[in-house]
Amino acid sequence: MPILSPRSWPVAIKLSLTITVFVASVGFMIGAVMVVQDSTRFHDALGEKALLLSESVAITAPRAMLRKDYWSLYQSLKNIAARRTGTGGSHEIITAMILDAEGLIQAHLQPAGNPLGLIFSPTGKLEQELLRLAMSARKPIVLSRGGFSETGFVEGVVPLFSDQKYMGVARVRLSVVLLYQKAKNSALIVLLLVFFFVIIGSALGTIVSRRIVKPLTAITQGLEAVGRGEMTDFAPVPVGDRDEIGRLSFTFNQIMSELAEKKMLEEEIAMSEKLVALGRITAGVAHEVNNPLAGLLNCIDTLQKHPNDQKLIDRYLPVIDQGLHRIKDIVHALLVGLKIEESDENVSIEHIDKLQDLITAEIGDRDIEVIWNNRADKGLNIPGKLEQIVFNLLKNALEILPDSGRIIFNMYQKGEFLVIEVSDSGPGIPSSIRNQLFDPFFTTKPNGTGLGLWVVYRLVQSMRGIIEIESEKDQGSTFHVSVPVIRAKVA
Repeated sequence: MPILSPRSWPVAIKLSLTITVFVASVGFMIGAVMVVQDSTRFHDALGEKALLLSESVAITAPRAMLRKDYWSLYQSLKNIAARRTGTGGSHEIITAMILDAEGLIQAHLQPAGNPLGLIFSPTGKLEQELLRLAMSARKPIVLSRGGFSETGFVEGVVPLFSDQKYMGVARVRLSVVLLYQKAKNSALIVLLLVFFFVIIGSALGTIVSRRIVKPLTAITQGLEAVGRGEMTDFAPVPVGDRDEIGRLSFTFNQIMSELAEKKMLEEEIAMSEKLVALGRITAGVAHEVNNPLAGLLNCIDTLQKHPNDQKLIDRYLPVIDQGLHRIKDIVHALLVGLKIEESDENVSIEHIDKLQDLITAEIGDRDIEVIWNNRADKGLNIPGKLEQIVFNLLKNALEILPDSGRIIFNMYQKGEFLVIEVSDSGPGIPSSIRNQLFDPFFTTKPNGTGLGLWVVYRLVQSMRGIIEIESEKDQGSTFHVSVPVIRAKVA
């Protein structure tokens, strides 16, 4: 009996064979893509976990390093190691450490072999290169070596900063052994699925194809949602039977759950940063309100001592009124947010001269001379923020001086700019800290908050001005501020 040609085969056989070939081709293709994607995704997810663990350590590490609380640093490393070990996750912590800017060990998960306070000096070119990359990092990075092997690892590196000052680095290294095994299991599952599809394709035909396409479509949509960062909008893939498709759906749902957990942790970290910002605002309010408040208290104290002196009353009541309004403006401005908002308010330049009485009242009985030279056009219209700049610079000069000395204030016009110079006869500013003067919360005063000059810098920047410092040891200091002026006169 002659063999029938394929054209004469029954439709059921042709459909079954067509589905089988199609399913086999698509299955092998999807299997290969999924294996590659799974391997890449697993590796990236592990890197993100390593980075997240390092960031969790880096949140509290700078503060503990400033306090030299090495036990807290070590406990933070032990906590993440214990927590991840107890959850039975898809990774194992090989080591973790915190190094300062000089490479000294501040904390290490294996303290016996890495004593506190010594330079971390790993052996081998690979480890030395990793150390160099970690210490040179100024933003969070992920380092990986060994690929998918029993000796491979992924390391999260997060630089530590305190008030924009580099303090060191936190390193957390995770093993890829479990990841390697997971990738192999995933590849095996994919191969089994493909084989299963080929075997039953001719028998189940369209029913099997629909059964396969439906979960794969959901998984594809889920992968696209991950690519767009829309994990929260993704509905879990229904897990039906406990076959290969069900196992694949279960594994995929687990991955999506871990990604959602990571996103939640990121939101918690963002909330923590907002709380830190709120703390800075509170400190700023306390600092900035205290500046005019001291002068007001001196005015009130003087009036209490001379209650019947009409000249003092006429002199200090306007100063008190101005100071109280200044406190109101400062509180309002600082509570708006960390960012100093742009303001179009303009005032008469005579407002600057009123600061002379306020700073004189704050000097009190101290033997400090104030030389006031305002050579600017008296009818000039200036930004209202200039008052805060001048007062902060005068206050800073007053705090630098001992019980006696001299403060010189000069203001004049130079082309399109208004120039302000505040000089003092104090001890000068060491060159080693000159670049840090405008950093927020940097201060050399025992009770200072380090916000005065930072506010000056932010205000000058918001006005597109320039601020410079001239200082010599035992020769005093001079702050130069140049800001654009408005030629229009105040009505």
